[in-house]
Amino acid sequence: MPFVGLKGGQLELFTKDQIYDFHLATLQVLEEIGIAVHDKEAANILAKAGATVDEKTHVVKFPQYLVDDAIGKLPKHVTLGARNPIWDLNLWNKTVYAGGGSNAVNILDFEGKRRRATVKDLEDLTRLQDALENVHFIPPIVVPQDLPRVGLYKRCLEAELKNTEKHLMHQAENPQDVRDQLEMAVAVQGDRDEVRRRPLVSYILCFVSPLKFSETNTQVLVECAKQGLPAFIELDPQAGATAPVTVVGAMVQQNAEVLGAVTLAQTVNPGTPVIYTHAPTVMDMKAGEVSEGCPERGLFHAITAQVSRYYGIPACCVAGLTDSKIVDVQAGYEKAFQFAIAALCGYNLIYSNTGMLEGCLTANYEQSVIDDEIYGMVFRFMRGAEISDRTLTEAVEVIRKVGPLGSHYLTQEHTRKNLLTEHWIPKVSDRLRWEIWEKAGSKGTKELAQERARKLLAEHRPAPLPDDVLKTIARIASRP
Repeated sequence: MPFVGLKGGQLELFTKDQIYDFHLATLQVLEEIGIAVHDKEAANILAKAGATVDEKTHVVKFPQYLVDDAIGKLPKHVTLGARNPIWDLNLWNKTVYAGGGSNAVNILDFEGKRRRATVKDLEDLTRLQDALENVHFIPPIVVPQDLPRVGLYKRCLEAELKNTEKHLMHQAENPQDVRDQLEMAVAVQGDRDEVRRRPLVSYILCFVSPLKFSETNTQVLVECAKQGLPAFIELDPQAGATAPVTVVGAMVQQNAEVLGAVTLAQTVNPGTPVIYTHAPTVMDMKAGEVSEGCPERGLFHAITAQVSRYYGIPACCVAGLTDSKIVDVQAGYEKAFQFAIAALCGYNLIYSNTGMLEGCLTANYEQSVIDDEIYGMVFRFMRGAEISDRTLTEAVEVIRKVGPLGSHYLTQEHTRKNLLTEHWIPKVSDRLRWEIWEKAGSKGTKELAQERARKLLAEHRPAPLPDDVLKTIARIASRP
């Protein structure tokens, strides 16, 4: 059975009128202030559609009708395919999925040594997160520092395709890179129609705040639109630095940037699947650094989740990061707080978090397992409890059987039938009494997580790709 996602959206902090006013402020920014678009082809496309382009400053101003028209063309239901169809992702109606870590350049290994990430780490972490039941899709978890920069993303995709059966969120360095990676996906999925129906690979495009579309990412977005490939339009504003310091100000600017990119994509190819994506932070003025674990991130998420639903566009956020450098209590509370809020806000995809420490700079095997445990706890809460004639009748009947003269429910059929669905069973969280815990080795969560990570790495193997497919994707990945 496919995993259909759990329904979020229980947390809504703003009224419909407030979200509408927020939208109007965004349109004002786009029409009166605009966005600097540094790719000539993209600027010309927008100009022909009715936007105003300043040839000297490259600033494009978007009339309201053009933005509204683009929003109306957005697909409201997006399917992201996987090598194994049980991991297909259906993005609609507040369904929530959790994703892997993303783009770390360092590894904190099993011995506690921080070092540069390698291709072997990419393969192992991809395979580990493929084995984790609460991780539903895989971004490029690390950026291997032992690979050449040119052709990096294709080589990473080759490593990932061999080590996961889940959907791959990816990146591209130019339009040709998009076409090459599409060719790799076709080799795996069999034909272009299947890729179009269930795209195995989608693309993360990180634009620059404030209000700038760089040449490379803009060209990649245009190519994704031409090919009809899913595009994650991501903005990472830093409140107080690259965006206004207030929560609302930062989100209005972010929304203008996302809608500007949405307008470009829908102008190129109406119906291009686009996912509203963001990773907002605050600038810690005391430390002079961005804070990935800041509580304001929850407010950023609350606003943006409601705004994306107002547009009917699938939403993705970065949540579950930590400023901690090691697997510790800070990592736990920052990750759990952020992930729970994002899930309850109803984001379709939550990514860039599993196994991540030090923001997104360092990846860790034990933390990957612990994060999977956090997601399981949050998902259990989201499943809720069924109050119905059936469950109430069954409750009264089992209480009648035990009653005031009985002592426990351990032997009841009602207990046996409902235990595994009602109770969340932890993988690495300890629930033993002290004496039993001591006899079991006095192991903490980190030690238990390391044992589980080592076991999964030793035992888990995704279904292998056929030899001819492996040769094809290797040939494409090695192209200059």
